[in-house]
Amino acid sequence: MNAIFQCTFKESLRKRAFLIMSIISVLYIVLWIVILQKFTSSMNLNMAGNIGEQVSAGTSSLVFQIGLQFSSMLLCLVTINLGSGIIASEIETGLILGIISRPIKRSSYVYGRFLGITVLVAIFGTAMYALILAVGAVFSLAPVLALNPAQILSGWIFYLLVPITVLCLTTFGSVQIKAVANGLLMVFVYMLGNIGGMVEMIGKFLNSSSAINAGILMSLFSPFHELYLTAERILVPSSGFAGDMMRGLGGLSGGGDPPSVWMYVYIAVYAVLFLLLAIRRFKKIDINI
Repeated sequence: MNAIFQCTFKESLRKRAFLIMSIISVLYIVLWIVILQKFTSSMNLNMAGNIGEQVSAGTSSLVFQIGLQFSSMLLCLVTINLGSGIIASEIETGLILGIISRPIKRSSYVYGRFLGITVLVAIFGTAMYALILAVGAVFSLAPVLALNPAQILSGWIFYLLVPITVLCLTTFGSVQIKAVANGLLMVFVYMLGNIGGMVEMIGKFLNSSSAINAGILMSLFSPFHELYLTAERILVPSSGFAGDMMRGLGGLSGGGDPPSVWMYVYIAVYAVLFLLLAIRRFKKIDINI
């Protein structure tokens, strides 16, 4: 399994798609810096002063949420891009024949492929997370300056759990359908969670139980957004109508009340189950050697 892990990590690192997404991510960070510069100048602030003390907490939170959520979206797109063909591409090209002919368990092959991309995504995500916080600190955004080490650590964990959970489902899709179709399907499923968060938020404000239930149902099919919202609640604590509205407007998606512990249990089972189903399905695939 170690050999498969190392091979997958190096192969993913050399992929043109990963290089392109890395460039896009760097451009996004640059764009966010420009946005923060325009934001501060429009508020007639002195860059040499303490910007965080002059900008309202609500506006600072709004700007920080924009940077945070779009970075999470980019990270998930990178994950889907790398993971959609994690096994399907090997089967399509026939490269799998030279691998499974060796004395290696099929389960070890899936684990190795999964872990290789997981480590790469974790490194990439950690870099994105650190850059978002660093840029926010440079521009003295109040929510960033108020963070303590425990918040930074727990926010980082949930920030990375989003793409890792996405990868579990993507791995399952990779043993079921072709790479391109799997990628498109995973993007749809991922976006479904964001839509569900918005529907649930609207239902909460309109006091509509049907809209709230519809949003919760979408979140059960696509629970990734709940993990992101947990990271956001840790990094940008807020409550009440104004806080929820800022989440919806700042992140282009909303959310209802904080999930219970059972939702986290469900997400853990969801991720592990799809990974195990991927292994089970791969063991049953008839590959002629």
